[in-house]
Amino acid sequence: MHALCTHVERKIASQLPDQFDLVHDGWSHGSTHYLATFAKFPSSDPIGYTRTLLVFAPIYNEDSLSADVHYKFTVFVLELYGKTWDNVIALIGDNCSTNGAFARRAGVPLIGCASHRFNLFMSDVLADHANFIDQVNQLMTKLRFTLPAARLRRLTSLVAKTNKTTRWSSTYSMLKWYNEIKSFLIDINDNNIYVLRLNVVEDREVTALLTKLEDLNAITLALQFEDCSFDARQIFDTVIEDYPDAAAQLGRSAVIVKNPAFEDGVVKVLLGSEASLTSVEAEAIKALRDSQASQGSEESVALLELSLAERALKKKKVMRAPSVYKDCRFLRPTSNMCKRFFSTTKLAVGDRLCSITPKNFDEEQMFLRANIHFWTTEDVQAMMRTLE
Repeated sequence: MHALCTHVERKIASQLPDQFDLVHDGWSHGSTHYLATFAKFPSSDPIGYTRTLLVFAPIYNEDSLSADVHYKFTVFVLELYGKTWDNVIALIGDNCSTNGAFARRAGVPLIGCASHRFNLFMSDVLADHANFIDQVNQLMTKLRFTLPAARLRRLTSLVAKTNKTTRWSSTYSMLKWYNEIKSFLIDINDNNIYVLRLNVVEDREVTALLTKLEDLNAITLALQFEDCSFDARQIFDTVIEDYPDAAAQLGRSAVIVKNPAFEDGVVKVLLGSEASLTSVEAEAIKALRDSQASQGSEESVALLELSLAERALKKKKVMRAPSVYKDCRFLRPTSNMCKRFFSTTKLAVGDRLCSITPKNFDEEQMFLRANIHFWTTEDVQAMMRTLE
């Protein structure tokens, strides 16, 4: 397996272009902290980019998980593929202080994860309703006890769900399940359940909050799509129209946005509004200029140098100038690909394998799974022949 991983690493190194971005995130299992780093770059794929997992490995020196440790780790990974930070256009990750310091140390812009920003906004929304959410959670927790659960099972196939503090979507699921279960509570005939029931006013608040969460949950799902690019900014603008307080987390000039000029510039390129780029934005995205831009753009560039009257006469004959920038769809607004990879890894280290120690857990299996498009059975056979 190690020989196959080495073969895949060489193949990735040969196909990795001179410019790409990095999607970076961490995951803790037991007492071990793992880092995963994906590289993305423009391609002819329908979604506009190709991605590959560069590394999934633990940090053994866990005395510190500082930005400096992340920086040195990534320098080692880049050297493994014959690259440096000069080849990296941007770093994509959660909006935490460590990633901010990491990006500054590397000298690249940080694109804060849009899903992370939206989760911060949702935490603010749910905080306004914390009292009855906690009450529903207590009720649902009690309904998971053996006797109440057995009585509920006689009435409905629905099972009580509780809240998980790390995911606001679990609150949405819990309230939705409560709305379905509440009509059966009176028939459970349990005083401990009865005293936890919500009154009519609180039930109305749950219904109103559910209506709001259904709309906002659609935003969460939209951010998960593979083809979601920086149009997430337009999604956030729509949310701010209905929830003005969301501007603190989702606004274009929110404090949490580390590189607003870079993000504004990318959005304008995606929308075909390059002519409206400010000097600051143009400077921020200069690394995205395509050195292989077609010479066919010369006629359109010349058109821009004509007088207003001449441009008016020719605008029907000449299409918009071809972009001098790369296809910016490869710059994703979220680090969800790392989250999905970690979910797959959790399944690999499931209940049956939870006793595996970090020493025996084979990260190479996960590396090969994520990069399955880089190897075939013929490669496996070739590696086996070299070992004979």
